[in-house]
Amino acid sequence: MSTRIEYNGYVIEPTTKLQDNPHGWTLEVRITPAGRSTGVRRCRAPNTYPNEEVAVARCLAFGRRIVDGKAQRKVDPTK
Repeated sequence: MSTRIEYNGYVIEPTTKLQDNPHGWTLEVRITPAGRSTGVRRCRAPNTYPNEEVAVARCLAFGRRIVDGKAQRKVDPTK
């Protein structure tokens, strides 16, 4: 399932996948400036969801937070 939306000048596209361990649908999203093919950001979080529909909804919400600057990037202090 691919559900793309345009939001505040960006195209947000869920790229969720079914994984085995832990079992569930991933939280992954691709964000591209509207009308462009460059400048793609791929963002993900460790969350998993029981079905694809819930994962897609969460991906879209996650993408909106990223575009709005409300999602904070976690940095691994060991790197």
